[in-house]
Amino acid sequence: HARYGTKLTGITLIEQHPLGTVLPCRTIMTTMITILSVLVVPLACEKQEAPAAPPTTGPCLPTPTVMADPAQHPSKMVRVISVHHFTRQDVAGLERSGGRGVTRGKDDILLVGGEHTVDIRDLKAGGALQGSFPTVDLVQQIVYCETGNFVVTLETKPARHGGDHRYVRVYLHWDQSTTNQPMRARIAGRVTPSSQSGVANLEMVEIPLRKPAEFIACCQSTGNIAVACGISVTIFRFCEKTHDLSKVKFIDFEEYMELDMSFIVKEVAMSEDLIGCISESEAHIFQITINSQLLKANSEEKESKPQEKRSKSRSKSKTRSASRSPGRSIDSMSSGGLMKERLKKEDSLISIRDADDYVDLSELTWVPTLSYGRRRPAEDSRFLLFPSLVGAAQCGPVAEPGEVIGPVSSARCSSVRMKVLTTNSSGVKLPANVFEAVTLIHRRADHTSDPDIPFSNLMLMAVYESEKGKKDGKATPPRRPSHPLQPSGSALKVGASVFLTTPHVGQLYHITLSYDAFSSSVVRGGVFSYTAPVYSVALEPSLLHALTLTGLETYTLRPHPVVVVSHLPEGLNMVVPPHWEETVCLVGLRPFLNVETLTLTKSCLALIAANNEGGDKSHTVYSLHLPSAANLYKEMVRVGRSHRSASPSTYLHLLLEAHLILTTALHHELPQAEESDEDLCSLLQDSSALLGDYYAQCDTEAEWKQATQYYQVSSLTPDAVVERLELQCPGLVPVVSALLLHPNTAPLTAAQANCVLEMMEKIAPEKVSAVILQSNCFKEYKKDKVLAIIKTELSKTQEPRPTDVLALALVILDRGSPEQVATVVASLRAYQLVVVLLQHSRLLLTTQDGTTTLSPLAQVLAEHKKEVFTEVFVSMIGEGTLSLNAFVDAFIAVYPIVSCGPECNTHSLWLRDFLEKFFLEYAHNTEITDQRDRYDRAVRVLVSLYLASLMGAFGDKSKEDPNWSDQRVALKELYAPRPTFLALLPPFSQEQSMSNKSQAIVAIEGEAPEDKTPSEVKEMRKTLSSSLLHLVVLQSLLSSDLPSSEDRSNVLKFATANPSVLGAQSLKILCLDRSQQLDYILEEFPYALLQFGKVIVGIMERNVLI
Repeated sequence: HARYGTKLTGITLIEQHPLGTVLPCRTIMTTMITILSVLVVPLACEKQEAPAAPPTTGPCLPTPTVMADPAQHPSKMVRVISVHHFTRQDVAGLERSGGRGVTRGKDDILLVGGEHTVDIRDLKAGGALQGSFPTVDLVQQIVYCETGNFVVTLETKPARHGGDHRYVRVYLHWDQSTTNQPMRARIAGRVTPSSQSGVANLEMVEIPLRKPAEFIACCQSTGNIAVACGISVTIFRFCEKTHDLSKVKFIDFEEYMELDMSFIVKEVAMSEDLIGCISESEAHIFQITINSQLLKANSEEKESKPQEKRSKSRSKSKTRSASRSPGRSIDSMSSGGLMKERLKKEDSLISIRDADDYVDLSELTWVPTLSYGRRRPAEDSRFLLFPSLVGAAQCGPVAEPGEVIGPVSSARCSSVRMKVLTTNSSGVKLPANVFEAVTLIHRRADHTSDPDIPFSNLMLMAVYESEKGKKDGKATPPRRPSHPLQPSGSALKVGASVFLTTPHVGQLYHITLSYDAFSSSVVRGGVFSYTAPVYSVALEPSLLHALTLTGLETYTLRPHPVVVVSHLPEGLNMVVPPHWEETVCLVGLRPFLNVETLTLTKSCLALIAANNEGGDKSHTVYSLHLPSAANLYKEMVRVGRSHRSASPSTYLHLLLEAHLILTTALHHELPQAEESDEDLCSLLQDSSALLGDYYAQCDTEAEWKQATQYYQVSSLTPDAVVERLELQCPGLVPVVSALLLHPNTAPLTAAQANCVLEMMEKIAPEKVSAVILQSNCFKEYKKDKVLAIIKTELSKTQEPRPTDVLALALVILDRGSPEQVATVVASLRAYQLVVVLLQHSRLLLTTQDGTTTLSPLAQVLAEHKKEVFTEVFVSMIGEGTLSLNAFVDAFIAVYPIVSCGPECNTHSLWLRDFLEKFFLEYAHNTEITDQRDRYDRAVRVLVSLYLASLMGAFGDKSKEDPNWSDQRVALKELYAPRPTFLALLPPFSQEQSMSNKSQAIVAIEGEAPEDKTPSEVKEMRKTLSSSLLHLVVLQSLLSSDLPSSEDRSNVLKFATANPSVLGAQSLKILCLDRSQQLDYILEEFPYALLQFGKVIVGIMERNVLI
């Protein structure tokens, strides 16, 4: 009180010990000191009122923010909130003890090593002894593997001359119910089991070792075993073999690979091709990959060896001297040459780092919280600000001193030498030089500056693709090439979580794997500062249990990024977890004394404690039954709601933690005692809705966006969100509007739409027009109500807003009055109407039964605002919003056209004018013309319309438009320049006389000019002039690359079937290939041969230049 100015009163230390026993005075004093040490530290850092905790069987602890070790880790804060409660606790005594090996078995089976035996206990049955199996020697470490259902032990036997001998043994069929069963023994990889032995007998397989073993580990997915021996780690591959005589399958282990580290390995962990090793002061997690380039070079080298042998000289001495010559080509070494090239690159990088102007970011002081409103330390006179780094969502990859976060080559931090000892399953021995160790995480502690050592409790937890993701049909990353350390045909591993700890601080990393090992990513998943030195750690998918000097501590975990997004709807990208530097949550703190081991099974947490009082040392196993994810979520939400008004940050923190617990449980498909998978999904939706409510009440657009995303996950409709939030909520209108505009939001019923419109009429009537125009949700609503709102908004301004006018027109169309729409849109200028239509282009097209057609609004524009209609759709096609083929199909679906004969209607003319307008603006755009599949349908229609025009379909429009002829002449080179030799062909040949032109008229009309009056002849000549204009445009189209071979074939058929049509010969020439063109001109128009040759030579010269 004198130091901190705070008085501690009314603290209930302990009402009942969690073990249910009476505590001795020494235990009570130790617990009091522990609790006071927890309480006193935060008083110097932060004064806050302790929230009320629910009654538990353990000590009633207050919940301030606690700093675990302020001397060494002043920035790592831990929030203490008691929400984790075990559902049941069972206590059982151990009849036999002596070994230190304890591990989990299948489900809730606990395996405890004793004097030359291993006890099998079922924690679901209160820890009762279910059986045992013998061991050869005293068990020091025991590991269970799910693949193969076997148990691996590290056993010791005293040696004659001091010390001990160490053995690694595998026990098969250990869970058989037979008592006093015989044990058969064999050596892995060297002795096969007897053909007469039954498969149900207990079998011991001894792993042959070259060096004394220190630690063992198993890969749960492959069954491979890793044995740490000094600086070496030997990997034994799990394999199933078939007996030659009896054809009985049996399990065996082959010594496959040896890894030499740069330090003495204290612990090892393995998950397929990921290996982790730690010593007292160094930790190295790396991935063993196969370098495809080196593998290819090695195979090429093997193929070239027989050829080299055949071409060698008979003089072997010369061959040997040449091979040993230091001047031989590096390229002949193949894979060795590639390795040397890589070493050269490494050397060049080192020289760059040694330069004077080189800046190493890892040596700079990193202040990741600078962008979150905190001021920089006053003692920092200079600092560098990198906006791209400060504004990043994940600041985790920034390495701490002595830390390397990869992926990088292992040669840069801690070298790994690999040696392949045996062949793989296919019988092919891969050379060691094709394997490469890619460092993902490397930490090295300095004994002087960082005394928080040693490293311990290394764990590698693989993250696999969830079954839910497979059912939803989501795309999965490609599987890496066949790897001897990876399983075949199993679930795809997409990442891994790595945990290691020092006595005071635990570190969690998340690795996301990629097809290329150097493209993988590593982020920090959390930093855990314990309240006391840690002994042992157990990890659930969403919780961390740490056994410390003072008891059992339970923390929440940050799940893997793949787990976070596994439940999100497709196309939704959301960062759910809090920032990695924010405080983690200590949800349970329970005093336990003299606990030696901590083991996690499927649904229980087992603690084995030793009773050191008295002469006889006995052991007790405490099985604590874990709460389900649903129960833990409900408790977190209950406690969070009690802090909602007093501490909103605590409320948000608990909501996020609870949300991540449900997400992790769904991804890992964790067993639930009372709740089904559907219940977890509904709870996740409730959690998302609560988070949406919180962020909707904030004041920034970024938080409103988060609220929208959470509401999308919750599957709440917009009207349900309106009912959850108050009208004064700052984010009500932005969030509801974002939900209405989302394409995945289902259409609203009439009642739902009216609920939303009433809310917007009260607080944001100006948003109604935008929502009506942009949302697909309003199918049924009160049109009169919306009309009244929009008209009220229009009356407030002198010049109408385009969005209000367009919304008014849309509502009038929905009411069934299309004749009034033209009057409404006439209140806008043409450019205003074009701009607002382009902003809401989805209103111009409708899709029904897979067919896209023009919407009623677009039909009104086509009939009353033709220029606006053309300008809008030409812009849409040019910008890529709509393809030209799609527009043609949509137009023809509403306005069927006839493209043959004089009976072509006005719709055909509309479409032809539109297509010419488009090609006039975009014909020279390579992005348009290079994609034939986007316009082939439109060109086919154009060709048919031009052929119909030659038959007199459209006639002369000069009477209606005096400028019509000039406009058509301007299009003579619309698609491409016409070849010059066409001017020498009919009907443009200068040698043709007026009599010949009259003959042409006779050919078209079928009567002689003498039978016609002068006015009729003049009219026929106008028709001839009109047809010439259409012919010129068609020739320009055929001179371009737009028509397909099918289009040219159709034109050729038309010209052949109608030889009297104006320009039939020129059309035929343009549709023939080059050799046929030459033959045809030589036969019909020899006088045009010279000009034709000039055109062909010009084309050839251009092609050569290109």
